[in-house]
Amino acid sequence: MGYIALYRKYRPDTFGNIIGQENVTRILRNQIKNGKISHAYLFSGTRGTGKTSAAKVFARAINCLNPKDGEPCNECEVCKGILNGNITDVIEMDAASNNSVENIRQIRQEVVYATVDVKYRVYIIDEVHMLTTSAFNALLKTLEEPPANVVFILATTEQHKIPVTILSRCLKFDFNRLSEDDLYKRIKYVLECENVKYEDEACKYIATLADGAARDALSILDRCISESDGVLKYEDVQNIVGAIDKNVIDKVTDSILSYDSIAAIEQVDEVIKKGKDLRQFAFELTSGFLNRLIKTDENKERYVQIIDRLSSLDNDLKATTRKEIVLKACLVQLCSIKEKNNVSSASSPDIAYLKKIESLEKQIVDLTNRINSGAFRENNNIEQSNIQTPRVNISATTTKEDVVKEENLTEFPNTEEFKKAIIEKGKIKLYSALAGAKMYVDDVIRIITTNSFAYKLLTSDESAETIAQILYEKYSINKNIILELRTESGESISKIEKILKDNNIEYTKLD
Repeated sequence: MGYIALYRKYRPDTFGNIIGQENVTRILRNQIKNGKISHAYLFSGTRGTGKTSAAKVFARAINCLNPKDGEPCNECEVCKGILNGNITDVIEMDAASNNSVENIRQIRQEVVYATVDVKYRVYIIDEVHMLTTSAFNALLKTLEEPPANVVFILATTEQHKIPVTILSRCLKFDFNRLSEDDLYKRIKYVLECENVKYEDEACKYIATLADGAARDALSILDRCISESDGVLKYEDVQNIVGAIDKNVIDKVTDSILSYDSIAAIEQVDEVIKKGKDLRQFAFELTSGFLNRLIKTDENKERYVQIIDRLSSLDNDLKATTRKEIVLKACLVQLCSIKEKNNVSSASSPDIAYLKKIESLEKQIVDLTNRINSGAFRENNNIEQSNIQTPRVNISATTTKEDVVKEENLTEFPNTEEFKKAIIEKGKIKLYSALAGAKMYVDDVIRIITTNSFAYKLLTSDESAETIAQILYEKYSINKNIILELRTESGESISKIEKILKDNNIEYTKLD
């Protein structure tokens, strides 16, 4: 026989070998010992928790010629026949590919016949929630009153999709998500059986990556063993599964906690350049914040808000083809999350500025949804070849004497529309820099920011050219651009930094 995958080779063959489901296996064993076999069972739980394995063990145990304390002996003719797939009265059916009413009608025709080699005919229907409505209706009567020698075992990962009429006719068992400790012990057991040397940290890391599923843990382990040099090492596992460098996760975490969205996005750019999986990055980032939450006594409310947003990020990334934009937009949101108690006065204009930043979360979510749905379209009436990039002449000032009073300036009327155009071009860092900036138009375009990080990005040649090009393409504006970093009383500190200091909020300032 050829190579057998570890998750198949080490599939539990008794109830005692099924890890983490003692609440289920104890009851099933007692039913077998007492001869109180129900006609229909529903095994529900997340992937890789042992539902199908338990169904197969149960099918052997109720038909075993020499059961021992509710367990199958796995030695008698019947047990071996079921294990080898030679007993035709134990039928496994995948409802994902056999979900029609015709498939269920075939079962209804078969159940009336007597069994050949075993006491009970057992139907194991996996992913039963995939059956059509008509198929469920066809199954209903048979499930309610099957012949005495027929047992149905339905397995599902999505119990909420099963009709109530079906649920009410089954004995329900909920399978627990496996703990990291249970998975860690199972991984060590398999490695010892396979005579593979290992580092303890590598086993713990695989148990974490498995996310509560034994099958996932053994699949990852299988790949790592095949690519290792005789010893399973932690660093090798990281390289094989494409894990993100812990230093990168720490830097992004620090950037979020210091409200520095630009630095966070720059770190993500490095992750993208290395071809790392962005969903894996989101998972590692969430774990990083959870670890810090456990160890800290300060800012717990903010940590919880950040973790709550990150918990939905994986689904967002799974559902979109624009993973990079969705991830970066999320980072901008995370950098705007603050402790409620850190806001001392809602009437202050600086606090109003902070609240404006906070409102970006809803705007970014709306923009992301509109981008994914194709709401933004290129203007096909403009011949791209005829667009001339305007001459860019950037002036920058940071001193109080050079600043023009805002009350003497005319606000640019299309500021929000202009920022949306930045998003359309995929310039997330530039959008983040402009999020709190104000724009004015007269004989020049004047952009005012109080954030030194944003100021550095805005004054780069690439950012300036992008701003100038959009102004020209959308509004036919070809004017010089002046960038201002507003300071307080000649001090080299931005308004936003002053607010953070006044409210005793820790932050990191980059040179």
